[in-house]
Amino acid sequence: MRPIFDDELEMIYGGESISAAVINAFVNIIKVLQNAGHDFGAAIRRIGENHICPLE
Repeated sequence: MRPIFDDELEMIYGGESISAAVINAFVNIIKVLQNAGHDFGAAIRRIGENHICPLE
């Protein structure tokens, strides 16, 4: 195995990766959108079936 010299080390670029924090943020955004869609759909269904709880 040959040694790597300093001038060669300057030409090496590391790989670009997606961190766990970025993946977690995307997953949380998807969960929020899914929950919002679920709640919106449930509200539409309750309005359509006329099963709305009165606010008294």
